[in-house]
Amino acid sequence: MPRCTLPVSALLLACAPLMAGDAPPAESWQAVGWGGGAYYFAVSWHPTDGNVIYLGSDCAGLYSTANKAKQWDFANNGITDYAVYSTATGPAAPDMVYALTDGGLHKSTDRARSWTFVADSAKDKLDIRSKRDGSVRAIAIDPKNADVVYVGSHTGKLWKTSDGAKTWTELAYREVFPKPAPPPAYTGASSVRLNYDAGAAGKDPMGRISKFYGPGEKAKDWSAFKRMTARFMLPADAPAVQMQLVVQSGDSWKWQQGDWIEGKPGAWVEVPLDLSKLSDLNSVRMIHIAVRTFQPGWKGGIQVDAVALHTDPAGTLEAGAVADGKSTVLVADWEKDADGWTANSQGDDYRKVTGLRQGAEKTGGDVLSSVAVAGDGALYVTNTKLGALRSDDAGTTWVPLATPKSAMSISTTPDPKVLWLSAAQAGALRSTDRGQTWTPVAFSDKQSAKLAVREVIVAPSRPQRVYAIATIDWGGHFYASDDGGTTWTHNTLVHNDTTGNPTNPDEVGANEWVKGTSGLSSIKNIAVNPQNPDEFFIAGNWRNIFSGDGGKTLEERSTGADNTCTTDIQFLGDRTYATAMDEGLLVTENGGKQWKQLWPLKYDINTSGHFWRVRVAKVDGQDRIVTTGSPWKSFGDPKCANRAYFSADGGATFTISNAGLPDYVPNVNCMWGRSFPRALAQHPTDPNILYLGMDGDAEPAKNLPGGGIFRSADAGRTWTRCATQPGGLRLYYGLVVDPTNPKRLYYSVCGNGGGAWMSEDEGATWTHIFKNEPWPFNIEVSKEGAVLVGGNNLWRSTDQGKSWKKLTSFTGDPTIVGIATDPADAKRFWISRTTWDSSSHGGIYRTVDGGATWQEITGDIPFRKPQILRYNAEKRELWAAGAGIFKLAQ
Repeated sequence: MPRCTLPVSALLLACAPLMAGDAPPAESWQAVGWGGGAYYFAVSWHPTDGNVIYLGSDCAGLYSTANKAKQWDFANNGITDYAVYSTATGPAAPDMVYALTDGGLHKSTDRARSWTFVADSAKDKLDIRSKRDGSVRAIAIDPKNADVVYVGSHTGKLWKTSDGAKTWTELAYREVFPKPAPPPAYTGASSVRLNYDAGAAGKDPMGRISKFYGPGEKAKDWSAFKRMTARFMLPADAPAVQMQLVVQSGDSWKWQQGDWIEGKPGAWVEVPLDLSKLSDLNSVRMIHIAVRTFQPGWKGGIQVDAVALHTDPAGTLEAGAVADGKSTVLVADWEKDADGWTANSQGDDYRKVTGLRQGAEKTGGDVLSSVAVAGDGALYVTNTKLGALRSDDAGTTWVPLATPKSAMSISTTPDPKVLWLSAAQAGALRSTDRGQTWTPVAFSDKQSAKLAVREVIVAPSRPQRVYAIATIDWGGHFYASDDGGTTWTHNTLVHNDTTGNPTNPDEVGANEWVKGTSGLSSIKNIAVNPQNPDEFFIAGNWRNIFSGDGGKTLEERSTGADNTCTTDIQFLGDRTYATAMDEGLLVTENGGKQWKQLWPLKYDINTSGHFWRVRVAKVDGQDRIVTTGSPWKSFGDPKCANRAYFSADGGATFTISNAGLPDYVPNVNCMWGRSFPRALAQHPTDPNILYLGMDGDAEPAKNLPGGGIFRSADAGRTWTRCATQPGGLRLYYGLVVDPTNPKRLYYSVCGNGGGAWMSEDEGATWTHIFKNEPWPFNIEVSKEGAVLVGGNNLWRSTDQGKSWKKLTSFTGDPTIVGIATDPADAKRFWISRTTWDSSSHGGIYRTVDGGATWQEITGDIPFRKPQILRYNAEKRELWAAGAGIFKLAQ
C-alpha cells in the first residue's frame, strides 16, 4: 500500500531562484539508500541492446540499467516531473526514449542520460500529460520513422508529431462517436457534474469540491460582498441530498460554513451563504461546495452551477441571467473547464465526491490508455471509456473496434493481423483479423474471473510466446503461453532479493512455505527483451521482477529501485537508522553500502505500514530504539491506531508501545486527512524521556480526545498526554527538545494556530512564540539553543522566540522542510526546499555565516527535493533523504 506523492491542499508549487546569485556548484552526491522510488508503472526495453532497460516510478522519476536490472541508477537529468507513467522506445532510433509524466512529455536521445522537456506538452499549453493507472502504454514511436510519435493524454486526446516533437497535431479519433448531450445549465451552456458516492452506513457521508486561492497575494478580497449563492440539481432517483457552501479565510484558514440546503430532483435549488456574518473576508484562502446524504449506498451525478457573489444581502441570480460583474460576480459557471476546482480527497471523510466533470464539450474521465503502430502501418488506440479504435491512414480517419469499453492496452505482433487487448475486469481478448472480431481468452486458474488484466504482450522474436499481467486487489498474477494463448501457465511466487531490497527478509511465498520468497504484488507494466523471448521485466509495487526463463522463475531485481520513501534518519556511532513509508525500520553499519531491516521482518497485519520517526540511544551497551508507525490496517480499521515500537536490545526484538496513546485514528484538522505520529523527540541526556506528536483535534461531542503531544518517562513503553496542548495540532515534522534546557520544547503547527509554540515545563503549558508564517513544516534547535523554523522561508530566534530574524528571501511557494545544523559550528546549517506535487522543483542550500549568505548545493542529486536532512558530525557528512538516500562530504 505505497504512497509517496504528498497532497497538501494549502500549498501550491513553484521554484525559487538561488539567493546569493552564484551558479550552483557541481556537488557530487553519493547514493547510499536501498532504493529510491515508490510504485513503478512503466518499463521499456532498449530495442537493440538487451542489457538496457528503462523504468518509471510514480514519485522518484526514471531509472536505467545497463546489466538487465541487476543494478538500477537514477536517470533524472533534465526531468521536470517525477511521476512517470509511460515510457517508449523504438527500432527506428534505438537510443531514443520518451517518458510521459504528470507534468508533460520528455525526450531523450542518449539512452536516458539526459532529458529535454517538450514545452508544448505542459498543462497550460497542449496538456499532454499522464494519468496514474490510466496511461498504460500511452506513447508509440513509429517503427520506421522515429520523427513520428503518437502520445495519448490524460484528457483522452491523441497527439501526433512528425518532426521529432517540435510541433504537434491532435488526431480527433473521438469524433467517430456520437457527441454526448450537454449537461443541464442554470446559466450559460454548461455546469459541472459531481460524481457522489455515499458509501456504507455509519460513515461520514460528506464529500466536497474545492477551489484553492492561497495565502498572501493569491488570497481573494471579498469584503465588498454580502452574500454568496450556488445552484444544484439532483437526478430523478436521488434520495434526500443536501448541499452547503464553505469559506476558509484569514491566517488561521478559519472554516466558515452556511446552512445545509436540501435539493429537489430535476430542479435547480439555491444554496446561500451569508457573508456578512463571516470574518477575514479580505483574505479568502479556499472555498468548498459540500454535499451529503444519509442514505447509504446511493451513487449519482449532481449538477452544480452559477457560484456567485452579491453585494446585495438579498442578491440572487435568475435562471439564464448574466452576471453584471459588479453587483453580481461569478466565481464559477464551468462553461469551459474546471477553473481550479478539484474533488477534495484529503481524507476518508471527504472522498465521497469521487470526481467531477466540467464543460459542455467534455466527455469526462476518459484516458487514452495505449497507442500502438502495427507492421502494416495501422495505428491502434485504446480509451478507458470508449474501447479500441483503428486508423489505416495515420490517424486521419478511424474505425471503432468491437471491444469492451474498459480497454487498457492494445499490443501488436509481428503478424499485423494478430492483436491482443487487455480490458481490466473484462479480461483479455485476441484478434486475428486486425481487430474486426475478438475472442476472449480464458486463463487456467480458478481466480481468473476476478482478474483485472493490465497488459498482454507478445515476444517479438517468438510470436507464439505471450505474456499477461493482471491484479486482484493488491495481488499480482503472471501468465505465460507458448501456443499463442491457447494454454497458459500461472505464477505468483517471487524469489526475493534481500540484498538489493532488504525489506521483509523473513517473508514466505503464498501457499509455498519457502523463506525468502513472496507473493507477486500489484503490477503495472511488462516489457520483453526484443532479442530474447525468455527475458522480460515487470514493473510493479513492492518488488520489480525479472525472468530469464519465460516466467518459470520470477526473480526480484530491485537494487537501486525498490519501494522506498524515507521519513527519518538517525546516527549512533557507526550505525545509521532509517524509517520509511511502507518499509519499516532499517539500519546500516557501513555508511549505506548495505542495509538490514529491523522491523517488521515480514508482513504483519498489526505492524506493517508507514513508519515515521526513530530515536536511538546507547543504554547498557545496547542500542535502545523507539520508532513510530501507522499500520496499513489503520486505514480501514479506526481501532488499529497509531503506535510506537520499543526495542531494548538493538532491534533484536520489538514490542508495541501504545499505552496512553489514542485508541483510534483522529481525523479532524489533520495534515493528510487522518492522524500520523510524525513527530518524535528525545531528551538530550536522559533517553528515558521522549515526546511524541500526532495531529488531530479532539471531538468533545463524540468523547474523542484527538491527537496531541505525549510524554514518556520510561523510554517509550508508556505515554501520557501533556497537561495542555498548543493552540493547533496539525503538524508535519516539527517537535524538538532544547539541548540547553531539556524542559523546553518547541513545536511547529500548520493552519489553525499556525506557527511555532514553546513549552518551558515539559509540555504542561504552551506559548505561541512565532506567527510570521502559518504553515511551518519543520523546526530545529541548534546545540547553542538557536531555534530555526522552516516555512516558505527560514527564520531564526536566539532568545527563545522573543524575536525572530528572517534568514532567506525565497519567493514562490516551495516549502523548507529539511533542516540540519552543525554542532561544531553554530553558523553552519543546511535547508532543503520541496513542493507538494510530483514536480522536480526544489533544492538544497548551505550557509556558513549564520544565514547572511547561502549557496545552493543541490548538485547532481537525482531527487532534488529531499524532506529529510541530517548531519553526521563524526563523519562530516550531510545525508539527504526522501525518495532514496544520499550523502555529501561536508
